[in-house]
Amino acid sequence: MAKDGRHSAPGTAAEQSKKKPRLLRHLLGLALVAGVVLGAAALTTMGEDSVHFASLRRWLMYGETSGTGDAFVYAADPDNRFARLGDHLLVVSPNVLRLLQSNGAAICEEAVRMTSPQISVGARQAAVCDVGGGVLYLLDRNGLRRTMTAENGLCYYSARLNGSDYLAVTEQKGGFKASLSVYDSTGRQVFQFDSYDSYLSDAIVTEDCRYAAAVSLEAREGAFASTLLVYDLLSAELVSSRPIRDGLVLDLNNSRDRLLAVCDRRFSIATTAGESLLDRTFGNLYLHGYALTGDGFSALLLGRYQSGNVCTLTTYDMDGGEIASLDLTEEVLDLDARGDRLAVLFSDSLVVYTRDLQEYARLDDTGYAGTIEMGEDGSVLLIASTEAQRFLP
Repeated sequence: MAKDGRHSAPGTAAEQSKKKPRLLRHLLGLALVAGVVLGAAALTTMGEDSVHFASLRRWLMYGETSGTGDAFVYAADPDNRFARLGDHLLVVSPNVLRLLQSNGAAICEEAVRMTSPQISVGARQAAVCDVGGGVLYLLDRNGLRRTMTAENGLCYYSARLNGSDYLAVTEQKGGFKASLSVYDSTGRQVFQFDSYDSYLSDAIVTEDCRYAAAVSLEAREGAFASTLLVYDLLSAELVSSRPIRDGLVLDLNNSRDRLLAVCDRRFSIATTAGESLLDRTFGNLYLHGYALTGDGFSALLLGRYQSGNVCTLTTYDMDGGEIASLDLTEEVLDLDARGDRLAVLFSDSLVVYTRDLQEYARLDDTGYAGTIEMGEDGSVLLIASTEAQRFLP
C-alpha cells in the first residue's frame, strides 16, 4: 500500500503532476514512525468468468467498454494524497480533506491540520491518519463519519482498513511502548493489545477478520529490527512471531491466510501460522516499486541502480512462486494491481498487464499523470496535479 517508485518532475506547474513516489512516501512514513519511536524511547486468482463480469460491470456503470471516461477536478497541491472510495475520489492535503464526485461536486470538504496524512480504504469506508499526529478521520461515501483523537496528546503510528472495514490502529499509549486496537465496521472495539517491550509501527486485520498482524519495531545493537506478530482477535492470543531479518517493513498486505511484507531489503510471504513461503532478498538490487493488492499475486520492480530506467518487473503467486518476469527500459512512475490485472504507468503511456505480464490494454496519451489507482472493476484512474481521469481497458 500501497502501495511505488516514480520521480517528481521539475519545471512547469503542469509538470508538477509527476507526484512524489509512493515508495518514497512509504519510506518517509516509516522514517517518521521510527523518529517518533526513537523520541519515545529516549522518552487466489480470478477466473475468466470474473473478467467478463468486470467488463460488463464497467459497461453498466460507465457506458463505455474502452478509452478514457469522466474526470475529477481539484486544486493543485504538491502534498496531495489520493484514493478511490467507490466511485468517488478522496483528495487529502495537510490542510483540507475532500471527497469528490466525478461531476466535480464535493460531497464533503473538511479543514484539517495534518503533517503526514496516510490514507487507507476498505470496502465502504476510508481512514485518514496523521502519522505522528493525534487525529484520525473516518469517512464513507456520504462524507465524514467520525473523528478519533489520540489520548493525552500522544500520537498515531498507523490506521489500516481491511476489505470488511475492520480498522487496525497502532498508537502511543501512556505507560506502554505502544498499543494496537481493532474496531469492526460499526466502530466497536473488538481487540486491544498494549505492548510493554516493543513499538508497533503498523498493523492490518486479515481479510477473514480473524487475525491482526502487527509490525513490532525495536532497537537492537544500535539498529532497528522488525518482527511480524499475529494475534487471534477472538482469543487475544499470540498465534505466531516471525522476525524480519535485516529489513524494516514498508508495507503489509493479506490474501487468504497469507501475509505479504515488503521491506527495504527483502520481500516475504508467510502464513498467519508463521510458516515462511518466500524470503526474497534484494541483494545488490534496489526496490523501485511494488504492488501487493492483486488477487492471488503480487509484483516487485527491482533495478540495478538506485535511479535509472532499467528494471525488472516480476510477479509472484501466494505460495512464493515466480509467475513471470519482464525487463523494462522505460521509466516507471507508478504501478497498482486489482483482480488479476497489473497497471504500470510509464512516463508516456499506461499498460495494463495480466498476472503473467502479457499486455492486456494500453493507453498512449497519459498527459501529466504521475499516479494511478486501479478499481475492483478493472478501471484505472490516472491522477495528475489538477485532475484525475478514468481509463476503461
